[in-house]
Parts: sequence; C-alpha cells; structure tokens
Amino acid sequence: MDQQSANHPFLIDSLNHPLAGPIRTLLTREGRRKLNQILIDDEENILQAIKAGVEIDSLYFAGEETVSETLRKNLTAGATIHEVAKRTTKKIFENDKVSRIFAIAQTPKPIGVEALKSIRKDVVVLEDLSISGNIGNITRTSLALGVGGIILLNMDPVDLYDRRLIRASRGYLFSLPMITASTADFLDYCKKNNETLMVMDMHADKTIDEIATISQRLLIAFGSEKEGCSPEIENAATMKARIPISDKVESLNVSASAGITLYSRSKFNQAN
Repeated sequence: MDQQSANHPFLIDSLNHPLAGPIRTLLTREGRRKLNQILIDDEENILQAIKAGVEIDSLYFAGEETVSETLRKNLTAGATIHEVAKRTTKKIFENDKVSRIFAIAQTPKPIGVEALKSIRKDVVVLEDLSISGNIGNITRTSLALGVGGIILLNMDPVDLYDRRLIRASRGYLFSLPMITASTADFLDYCKKNNETLMVMDMHADKTIDEIATISQRLLIAFGSEKEGCSPEIENAATMKARIPISDKVESLNVSASAGITLYSRSKFNQAN
C-alpha cells in the first residue's frame, strides 16, 4: 500500500490497494464462484438488490459520482463505502465496462425447481438463452406483468449474476425467483408433479388468445430465436401455442415473443 492509501484507507488509488484485487477477481465467473460474491453496477440496480434483500458488503464510487442519501440510508448495516480514484477505476475494469458506482454483495442463495411448489402464478422457462439483453428484457417484462418466476435451463448459477445481466434487467432479477436447472432435471420434475408445460411454437394450432383464459398455472417455455426449444422440451409439452404474425416476417425476437405471450396471460397472473 502506498503512503497516500495508508493515510486514507477508504481511498483506492492504486491496483496495489488491498481492496482492488477482489474487485478485479469478481469480474470473472470463476472469481464470483470462488468468493461467493457478485458485483452490482449503478445506484438504481443496487437499490433494487437491497429492496429484494440482497446483502451489500461494500460500496464504491469514483470520479464525479456521489452516493445519494437514499442509498446511504438503505445500505446493509456494516457495509463500508470507498472512493476509487478515477484513473484507478479504469485500470481495475480494464477491458470491461467501467462503472463509476458499484457494490460488492453476497451471492443470493441458489433456487432449485422445488421452489415451483410454492409459486401459484405462471412461470417463464428459458432454455439455452445466453444473450443478456434478451434475458434482462424478459425478466423486466415478467415482473411487470405479474409472472411468478423464471427458470433458466442449462445456465450455470454463477452466470445468473453476471454484471451484464444485472444491468440488462435493471436490477429486477433480484425481485423474482430465478431458478436454474438442467433440462433433464426440469422435465423430471414436471413429470413427477403433473405440471402443465406450454411451448411457444409457430406451427401450433392454438393461438395465445386461446390460452389467455386458462385458469391454471402454466410453465411457458421459450427457446432461442434461432433454434427454439430442444426436442426434449417440445416432446414433453402438454400444450403448444403460437403468436399469429404476418408471413412477411419469419419470426420474432424471443423477448418480443415473451412480452406478447405474457401480456395475454396478465389477467390470470395479476389476479393470483
């Protein structure tokens, strides 16, 4: 630690500062796994995490950023606040997106498929989605339209809290049950518990208008725009539905499809 850091222990002004290393470590998936912590960018997202019960260990700000009184008042008891020199911030984040205000938090406890037993509303099932923007948009839409939770099939739990995905969801992923499972384990659960699994299929006979009034919880599966759901999900589906679109368009983006489908189910979800 240099002399300036020694005199001001809450100022991080060098990569040699003892607090700089953990921040850099959390920029990697293996680092998040090792430390069991996550990095949350931007005050709005940090406040959403706190509101959802996430424990904040430490808060950092740099450059001209200031920590609002609202954030200070709502921080987890015992959380420390540190200033990072602007030039040091750039060095810490290096090739990643630089953040001027961010927090280190405890990783939320993982949620498995058994959590479905306590959810009465529809649940969105996303199989093999990897684009943060799509997952983030679907998460925000799901929360807005009253969905009970989201299952991410074949996603490593440590990737659920990648800072890009947190940003894409505007921090709302902390406010919904986010369940991770393999396709095989999910389908095994569905079979044992007689779940109603609906797959969005552009060739289905039923349209989303016909599923709007079904008075039972649905597990609604979406695959990638390019590949769709796996044959295993398709074969296990107890129901299929499509969004009627013009034949001038081959397909819709998965987040658009989810938004339209979930809106059609919003009366059920907001009533339960």
